[in-house]
Amino acid sequence: MTNLLEIRNLTVELMTARGIVYAISGVDMALRPGEIHGVVGESGCGKSMTAKSILRLHDPRRSRMGGEILFEGENLLAYSNRQMEKLRGRDISMIFQDPMTSLNPIMTVGEQIGEMVRFHTGASKKEAREKAQELLVKVGLEPAAKRYHQYPFELSGGMQQRVMIAMAIACAPKLLIADEPTTALDVTIQAQILELIAQLAEDMGMSVLLITHNFGVVAETCQRVSVMYAGKVVETGETRDLMNGARHPYSRALIESIPGMDSLRGARLSTIPGSPPALFRPPEVCMFADRCRFVQDRCREGYPALLDCGEGHLAACFRAGEEGIYG
Repeated sequence: MTNLLEIRNLTVELMTARGIVYAISGVDMALRPGEIHGVVGESGCGKSMTAKSILRLHDPRRSRMGGEILFEGENLLAYSNRQMEKLRGRDISMIFQDPMTSLNPIMTVGEQIGEMVRFHTGASKKEAREKAQELLVKVGLEPAAKRYHQYPFELSGGMQQRVMIAMAIACAPKLLIADEPTTALDVTIQAQILELIAQLAEDMGMSVLLITHNFGVVAETCQRVSVMYAGKVVETGETRDLMNGARHPYSRALIESIPGMDSLRGARLSTIPGSPPALFRPPEVCMFADRCRFVQDRCREGYPALLDCGEGHLAACFRAGEEGIYG
């Protein structure tokens, strides 16, 4: 099967007052047509940075990018700014973490959706208004005629996120990037938003790159998953295979931190000691070594390559090929 999106050896360097931050270091990732692919990891591991790189949202004056980002076989890093403007929102759309900071406070939500339609399709104001109301219905915001004329501050967080989804799917994109789309929402609304995204993806034949901290969300929503740590992909594979048999200690630790239905009341949750490293001068060794309970001397002497554990399951750990290491 030909991949819709293929990221090859992506690097992103950010120029800061403290020096160069090597935010992404050689990321490889692939997304199939019609697939929901999860990207999971702690804050600062490079998930959102990778997503923004796909749409080239970094300030070129303060960043450098390398590698390839192939979308339908075309390298987006070779695109001009005008080509990227046409692509964003039409072929690839993105839902950001906080809808309140993404929506224009002085425009009605209907006008903002309609603006997206007019920019990419050349529709008239009337056609754009009709399309916007149709989209409001599709994302569950009714009565659409009333919602069209409301401003963002008049809507709840969950309703604002539905508006963002309506804008994102306005031009029927082939790829939707959802960057922590449920961060500021309560648990019930989170489930509704995730269900809506999954249903829209199925109905529209759309691929989704879903960025999250939560392995539980990945287990419920995604067909495949990539685990990121310190600007690298440390494990990737089919969600079921990875959940049942993670081969990287970091993936295993994230999975173990999910509260289970059989957890005893008052029991301590599993945690990962320490924090992700600063990425100013990352050494070419396993960056998880200082937090890993299975660490060996060789982990501090070089960086492990992604080892094929079978059926597309890859893990960047020297011990990935050992059976029962987590026993």
